[in-house]
Amino acid sequence: MQLLRDCTLLRTKTKGKMRVLEFVMMGLLTLAVSAARAQNVYDVIVAGRTIGSLKVFDEKGNDDTETHRIESDFKVMFYKGSYSTQTNYVQGKLVSATCAHHVNGDLKEKTLTKTSSKTLYEVLFSGEDAEDKPSVSVNKPISSTITSLYYKEPINITEVYSERYGKMCNIRKLSEGRYGVTLPDGKEGVYSYKNGLCREVKTDLAGFKLRIVLNEGKTALR
Repeated sequence: MQLLRDCTLLRTKTKGKMRVLEFVMMGLLTLAVSAARAQNVYDVIVAGRTIGSLKVFDEKGNDDTETHRIESDFKVMFYKGSYSTQTNYVQGKLVSATCAHHVNGDLKEKTLTKTSSKTLYEVLFSGEDAEDKPSVSVNKPISSTITSLYYKEPINITEVYSERYGKMCNIRKLSEGRYGVTLPDGKEGVYSYKNGLCREVKTDLAGFKLRIVLNEGKTALR
């Protein structure tokens, strides 16, 4: 009889633990889904026509680590492209960045920025458009990049790092909530904000003049 009571008690405790575990897992899944749905989606527009989308992801980790990630896909006539960047931060400072541009499935260019023992950062280039392009060094700490402009308004910031070109770019305030970023190729991107949120970007990619406009009715799922 004692053995029977012990077995019954064990089953009751096990069921209780399983129920608690189920509630915990449901809570974690709910948090994960909520975090995924909190991301922003932008329409990529050329000549008034939507040709693709740009998704902005924000992944905050432990110990003051944070990852910014952008993925974009677009198609114009026979031209199909994708563009992605990922930047990793520790305590607000950039530790690595990757930028890649594909056209019709082929890698056109890829830029890798990483911390170096000799300089603060080493920048490596690869892809069709970067053949024989030498690596470069960046000798100043980086806390803001082109990608970070999608995450927060660049108030009191005078330069940002281009993950694509591996160089610092000047940024200036054009008017309230509007900022111009001068790229190393001489072109300028214009970023517009409302209540601190990036609403629109006017830029140029692969010869196309793009408008990247926030689509408030969509969310980006990981």
